[in-house]
Amino acid sequence: MNKRFSLVSLAIVLGICAFIYFTQMQAFDANRPVTHAQSAYGVRVVKNVRVQNYNALGDNVSYYDKVPQRVIAVGEQINETLVALGVEQNVICPVRYGNPFYKPEPQYATGYNKIKFQDNVVLNMENVLAMQPDLIISGQVLYADKKLKSTDFWNKRGIHTYVSTNANSPTSHTEKETLEQECDFILGLGTIFDKEKEAKKIVADIQQDIAVVREKTQALPKRKVMIIEMLGKNIVAYDSTKLAGDICVKLGADVPSFSSGTIGLETIIEENPDVLFVVKSGGNPEEAADFFRQHAGLQSLKVVREGKVYGISLNYTYNSAIKTGEGIKKFAHGMYPELF
Repeated sequence: MNKRFSLVSLAIVLGICAFIYFTQMQAFDANRPVTHAQSAYGVRVVKNVRVQNYNALGDNVSYYDKVPQRVIAVGEQINETLVALGVEQNVICPVRYGNPFYKPEPQYATGYNKIKFQDNVVLNMENVLAMQPDLIISGQVLYADKKLKSTDFWNKRGIHTYVSTNANSPTSHTEKETLEQECDFILGLGTIFDKEKEAKKIVADIQQDIAVVREKTQALPKRKVMIIEMLGKNIVAYDSTKLAGDICVKLGADVPSFSSGTIGLETIIEENPDVLFVVKSGGNPEEAADFFRQHAGLQSLKVVREGKVYGISLNYTYNSAIKTGEGIKKFAHGMYPELF
């Protein structure tokens, strides 16, 4: 009898406890704020890259359950891309590299010029942690031991990273940079910020620009194109393993390959290109091009005689993002000035 009474009592107690537990859980669920993740946004998977000491280490798969609201965005063209997507208001710390010759595209100029860039901010580990960002967007150069360590460091702390995969060292030819990767970077931003339609439109325009050039030039002789940059006393060659070279190849050019990232003037003479693009970072591209236009040792080259040495800003050739379409047009004009 006592044993049966004890079992009945235990069952009643357990029932009461269960009732209290489920009642509290229902109350908790009812009072829980409805986030974007629980509505239309869902959980989104974005594939990017892990970076340490400037080097890509492989794939980095991130899961987003809401639109980032505390973004650190580094680079003029990255911030302009966010303007193009209409999410610049989500950036708490916009940073630029400080190129005085950078100009936003006309359709994005109004939004871009309203950005309050934090030119004096030092992006080190302590300062970034203090900002409590939920996403860092940048090129690979940001992830070095003296800067922001690695992408893993931030991801382990619940902070997303989204890195341009076409931002390798200019002298490195080990990582293939492609136009497709630049398009994927834009599409990834569209996924992250719930702006897929806008991102797809940007990419579709890029693809259309390529198609138009190829259609108009298919019957023309293939141009030999070289893309170079002066870094100190060295001449860096952007061959088909670099974004600029890949774009020119897709436009129908013959872009010579080089085993080394740097070349000498004699290589330019030996290659004897039809078109020479001179890249400039943080300065006047035309002044950079003038160095080669006026160099005494290059005056016999047809590219100099015919006036086909063109200056082009690094923003159109490296981590180009929203500048990719305009970069394509600049390359097309230099290769086929009679048509574009």
